[in-house]
Amino acid sequence: MLDLLKGGAEDTFGVIERELRFGLWTWTVGAHQMQWSRGYYDLLGIEPGRVTPSFAAILQVTHPNDRGPQAEIERLISQATTIRRKFRVIRPGGSIAWIFCQIIVFVGSDGAANKAIGICTDITARQDQLNSLRVADERYRALVRATGAAVWIAKSDGEIHDVDNCDHGRNYQTIASDPAWLQLIHPEDQAKTTAAREQASREKRSYDVVHRLRQADGSFKWKRSTGQPVLDDAGNIKEWLGVTMDLERQAGRTAAPRITGAQIRAARGLLRWSVVDLAQASGISRAIIRRLEELDGAPSQNDPALPAIEAALTRAGVELFFPEVGKPGVRPR
Repeated sequence: MLDLLKGGAEDTFGVIERELRFGLWTWTVGAHQMQWSRGYYDLLGIEPGRVTPSFAAILQVTHPNDRGPQAEIERLISQATTIRRKFRVIRPGGSIAWIFCQIIVFVGSDGAANKAIGICTDITARQDQLNSLRVADERYRALVRATGAAVWIAKSDGEIHDVDNCDHGRNYQTIASDPAWLQLIHPEDQAKTTAAREQASREKRSYDVVHRLRQADGSFKWKRSTGQPVLDDAGNIKEWLGVTMDLERQAGRTAAPRITGAQIRAARGLLRWSVVDLAQASGISRAIIRRLEELDGAPSQNDPALPAIEAALTRAGVELFFPEVGKPGVRPR
C-alpha cells in the first residue's frame, strides 16, 4: 500500500497524515517485512531512517506498562484477528503520547494471514480530556462524601430519577425509584415543598426549601433541599439538578430540631408506656430516659440517645412534630 504513494500523491498523503495526526504501517507475514509511513514515524517520535521498521522497534519506544499486550501483535496477526490497541509511546525528551491503532488482517486463498495494515492515530488530546473528566468526577464524588449530601436529578416535572449520595441514605434510593416520592416528605412539609418547586418552575429559577424526610426506620429528619433548573437552548426546563443535606449546627447554620423531654413524656402517655417500656423498645437505659425527660426542653447538645428514642416512638405509632411557630408536640400517626 505504501509503495503506491509516489510523487504528488505521496506529498498529499503526507499532508493529510500531519493534519490528522495519523500514520500507517504494513506487515508482510511470510517475508517478515514491515513498512512505516512518514506519519507513523512521527507518531513514534522516530526520525525516518534511524531504525529498521519492525515490531521490536515499536516496543523499544512503547511505555513499559504497555509492552506486554504489544508483544502479542505478531501472534494475533497470524491468527487473522482484527486487532485494536491503545498504548503509550515515550518520545525524545520524555514526553508521552497515546496511540490508538486498528490492525486489519488480510488472508490468502488458504485462509492464512498474509498481510496486515495498521491504521494508527495520536489520541493524546482526547486521553488528556478523559483523564481530566475522571479527576473532576473523583473530586465531585469526594465532595459528596465529605458533605454527606444527596445529589439528585429530576425530570422537568420534578420526578426524581437518579440519586448519587455515596454511602449516605439508602432512603434516597427509595425516593428515586418511588413515583410517589413526595409522600416520603413529612405531611406538614409537602405543601410548602411542592409550592416552592412549582413557583421555581414557573419562574425558571432555583428554589431552597427546608423539610422533614422519612428515614428507613420511619422517623423523620430535617433536610434542606436546593434545586437548580437546567435549561435547553429554547429556555425551557430540561431537568433539575438538586442537593439535599442534613441540617445541623455547624458554623452558625440552622440546627435540626431535637426531641424534647416534654415530647418524650407526652409520647409515653399517648402510648401508655412506662419508662421501662420505652427503655426496652429503644435500647436506652432508664436512667438516661429519666434524665432527658427532666430537661423538659431539648438538651443543649445532641444526645446520642435521642435518635434511638425517637425511632422507637415512631415505630410505636407516635409522630413527633416541630412547628415553625409554637412548641414541639406529639400526635398519633
